[in-house]
Parts: sequence; structure tokens; C-alpha cells
Amino acid sequence: MRHRRSWFVPALLAAAITAVGLAPAVAGAQEQDGAGDRLTVGRLSLDPCQDVDGAWCGSLGVPFDRADPAAGTIRIGFEWYPAGQAAAGTIVAMEGGPGYPSTGSRDYYLELFAPLQRSRNLLLVDNRGTGGSGLINCRPLQRWHLSLGDAEFDRRVAACGEQLNTGRRLPGGGFVHGSDLYGTANAARDLADVLSALQTGPVDLYGDSYGSYFGQTFAARYPKLLRSLTLDATWPALGTDPFYVSTIETARVAFDLACRRSVACALAGRTREPGSAPSTWRVDVGVLVALVNNAGSDAGVYRELDAAARAVLERRDGVPLLRLAAKSLYTADGGPVREWSAGQYTAVYCTDYPEAFDMRAPPAVRRAQYQAAVDALPDGVFAPFTVEEWTTSPVAEFDDCVNWPSPVRDDPPIASRPPLVPPTLPVLVLSGGLDTLTPWTDGAVVAQQLGPSARWVKVENTIHVTALADPYGCASGLVRTFVRQPERLQTMDVSCASRIPEVRVVGDFPRRLSGATPATPGKGNRAGAAGLKLAAVAAAAVGDAIAQWWYLPGSRGHGLRGGWFTTEGDQSVRLDLHKVRFVADATVEGRAAWNTGTGRVTARVAVKGPGGATATLRLRWNDLARHPRATVSGRTGSGAHLAATLPAP
Repeated sequence: MRHRRSWFVPALLAAAITAVGLAPAVAGAQEQDGAGDRLTVGRLSLDPCQDVDGAWCGSLGVPFDRADPAAGTIRIGFEWYPAGQAAAGTIVAMEGGPGYPSTGSRDYYLELFAPLQRSRNLLLVDNRGTGGSGLINCRPLQRWHLSLGDAEFDRRVAACGEQLNTGRRLPGGGFVHGSDLYGTANAARDLADVLSALQTGPVDLYGDSYGSYFGQTFAARYPKLLRSLTLDATWPALGTDPFYVSTIETARVAFDLACRRSVACALAGRTREPGSAPSTWRVDVGVLVALVNNAGSDAGVYRELDAAARAVLERRDGVPLLRLAAKSLYTADGGPVREWSAGQYTAVYCTDYPEAFDMRAPPAVRRAQYQAAVDALPDGVFAPFTVEEWTTSPVAEFDDCVNWPSPVRDDPPIASRPPLVPPTLPVLVLSGGLDTLTPWTDGAVVAQQLGPSARWVKVENTIHVTALADPYGCASGLVRTFVRQPERLQTMDVSCASRIPEVRVVGDFPRRLSGATPATPGKGNRAGAAGLKLAAVAAAAVGDAIAQWWYLPGSRGHGLRGGWFTTEGDQSVRLDLHKVRFVADATVEGRAAWNTGTGRVTARVAVKGPGGATATLRLRWNDLARHPRATVSGRTGSGAHLAATLPAP
């Protein structure tokens, strides 16, 4: 991500390292010792990674501060996955955040690049401050959560900066000023050192989210170390405004598009987070802002927010909106620091990202400068929200660095002007059409800044990061095709990017069966309106359970208005529904099967409504089709044949 706390599921001197010794045709010379318990790659000896099959682990000591040798070193950890046959090159995958280690996302990268690993090594390097690379553990900041408030957050941010500035003693006395040594420029230097030590030759670099910000930085500084560059979900490292107005501009368009493309298109109360006990939630304007922000990485917000808001406004029914807030917004602390470092996130954010104040000024002056910048914003810039609502929402980070230590170095991620890379370096830029965290408009700007060798592709109907866990095979296929033959980038067929199925928006959240929109009768149907409404509610209950599956921490979920369901499997998913209530006065029981790879959904369920109305039904649809329709067949309790269709839920 570029601009979101994880808990809301978003130049030094020139480097000493040079390209000397990196022969273009070399792909990491490898030699395993006789015992098979060490692997030599370039100048480094690697050990088998514990609990990671097929991986070799290593580390390299690099200068902590390349301008001051007295500051000592920091070890940069990495995982190396050798090619299955003779290596023709090396792929480097960089994770986002900031704060996430690349090795923590190994499963996603192994899946993405599996078809290429017969001939290409895969290298995952943890940026300094994350995972196995001098992990930053600011425990109070890591444990902060929303209920502690902004003032406590500001205090913990300042304490983290102080911790980094007093953690390393200098030989002559005093401490290394470390709070501004975790920026992207230093991380790029670290990777260059690792590539030199491994003697990889030019690599194919894939970066997603903040990893794409890193990718721009690395490419601008070390273009000769790259064979190709892929930026997935990116935004400009040059020229971004500190209030990220493109987020709300994109959100306004994206919600309209989601509704148009779908066939269907300050409240408090009790609800359930997926798989959890009931809890009390309050949905105010700040939570609504957070949901709009979250849509960029959670398609479930596009799916449900419009219908949930209309349920409140039209029927004073808050159940759908309360549930959406509870499942979409993460309000706990930062979690295990090995998985995500709040300290590293803040160190990068406060070092590299644009601020609405002067980071060299004292905190009181920064605060005044920030308020002046907010006051100068146009009234409608964040419409439909006011400037105050947007800038004071729970996800607003615009003033988070007010208390971070002032920098003592000037080390921007990119110190050059566009074009940022030579015309000989092919660059693929991928943007999700519904991504509000790193909007597609930003991706287009990045491609222009990189220069004529970059090609920008908008992947329609997708959210933040297009190629990882890609159910459609489009963006992931484009990445693999590009890495195989980067010289053919400009003629590569990218037509699949315009054929991604739409996000299916919930048409309505009826409170009772009488308010449900009946299914469309099909050939041979003898059921009346009541039976067709039972069919619609049955399909909605199954579709709702499938939608909730993505959020479940375990194998048990809850119906919107009652009942529960259990799940089993990952690709071939079985769902057992037990008195699930999508509407308050009807229950759905039965079993559904859903193949996440093919999208095929089948179900056999029994529905019971008010007044003794019942139906036994079979349902089927393809969850991955464009404009999919569900077919329903069966009999009502009176024996009438039911045949109908409706938009897939």
C-alpha cells in the first residue's frame, strides 16, 4: 500500500556498490557442496531454510549508513529458490507495505512465477527493518489500535523515532541517527549489494504496491542491474500530493462503474465479524470514509456498500452496513512484528512520502503548517465528504509524522528527472481499474515518468495488486509473458485486461421475504411470486456465504440475519448452510459446492418462509463468468414446478 496503516483486511552519498563484476549473461553461478547442506551462489554460501521447502537462506552485511562507516552494518536477509534446470536468469519479487517482508509473501510469488522456475531463479529480499533484515520492533507502536486514539498514536510514533535514534552507539560517543536510514533509497542500495554478491547479472524485478515504489527507485538508480521491470499497483515516487486526492477522485468514479457494470445494481448496533462473537459497532461518517478507502483493496465494499446504505436510508435497517464495517475494517493492533513492522512502515512513510509540512521544522510549527494546508484545500475536494470529515477520519494519515524526528540527511528515493529509465529497459505497469489506493491514473503518470520503454495496462474491474492470487489468470499471465520476452512488451497481447468480469454488486438487502425481488420465471415454471421470491432468497443466501468465505478466520461463518454455515476446502470449497437467514423471516438449509478455480457453483437447498411457504431447490452458476446468471429449479411445498433465473448473487 502507499498510504494506509496496516491495521486499517495500502540522497545520501552515491552508493558504493556498482555494476562491476555483474556479467550480463550470468544468472547466479551455483554450486552445492558434497554433503548437500550448503549452496554457494556467487560469493555467498547459503543454508537450507528452516520449514521452507526448496529454499536456501542467506544474508549479507551492508553499511547501515553509507555516509558514515562508524555506524556499523545491518544484515539483509533473503531467500533463494534455484531454477529447476540451468538458470537463464533471476526474478526478484519485492513486497509492499511498507513494513511487510518479501519472504512473508513467498507463497504468492511462488505461485505467480512457478511456470518460469524451470529456467529462472527466484530471489526474495526483505527490506531493511522488516523480517530477517534488522527488524524494527517498536512495541508500543506495534500494539497501538484505534480505541487508543490519535494523541496516543502520535506519542508512540515519537517514541519509535527516539528508539531508532538511540539504538546504535557510535565509537566516539553519541548515537547513530537511525530514524531516516530506513528509506527506499537505502533499501535500493541494499538490493544492489545483494545482487552483486550473488552475481546474478541483470534481473527481472517485480514489485507490488510499495514494492512498485521501490521498483521505481531501484530502476532510476540501477537500470543496468535490470533486464525488465514490472510495477503492479503503483503511484508516482515523484510529484505526489500529500493529501492523495486521487484516492477520492477514483473512488467516486469506481463506485459508479461498479454499480453500472453489475446487473443488479451514523448508526450503531450489534453485529458479528466473520467467525466471531457478536460485538457492538458504531458506523459514523469516519467509518464511511474508511470503507470508501478500503474499497481499493476489498471488493466486498463495492459489492455491498451501496445496497447497505440504501437499507439504512430507506428502511432504517442497519444490519448489512454494520456487518460490512465489522468485516472490512481491521481495528486490532499491528499483529506479529515479523509479519508486519509498524516501525518500519512509519520510518519509510516519514522519510520518503510527501508531507503537508516541513519535516525539518519543530513539531509545533509542523502542526501549524499542516492546519494551514488543510484550511487551503477546496471545499469540495473530498466530496461527498467534507474536508474535515476526510482529514479527521480513522484512516487519515496526513499528519502522522508531525512528531517523527527531523531528518539529518537529504536522501530522496529518486533524485533524477524523467525519463527515469533508459529506453532500453522494458517496463510493464499494471493498474487495477477499481483500485483507489494506487489509482489507475497514478499508474499512467508513472509510465510517462519512466519514459518511452514503459507500457501501462489498466486491468478492468480489479482492485489493489492485479497479478497476485489472480483468479482470472490475466494479469498474472501478462507478467509471465513479459518476463519471458520483455523485448516484445510493446506488441504483447493485453486484451484480456478489458475482459475481467465485473464486481457483482448486491442489488438490495430486503429485511423480509415480502421485500425480495422475485427471480425471473423460466420455461415450465408453475410457481407463483411467493415461490420465485423463495428462489431469490435461496440464491442470495448461498452467494452471501461465498462472499463471506473470503473474510473467515476459520471454517464457520454467520448468516446476515441469523443461522450459520461451515466451510471445508480451499479450491474445491464445500459450504453447509444451517438455518441461514438472508432475510429475517426465511431460513435456508443445504449444501453448496464452489470451485474457486473454475468458478462453478452448485447447490441443493431447502427454503422455509412465513406462512408455511417452502421450496426445495437446485442452483447453479459460474462465479467467474461475465454477467453471470444463476439458474434455479425445483418444487415448492405445494408441488408446483419452479424454474427461474436471476443475476448471480
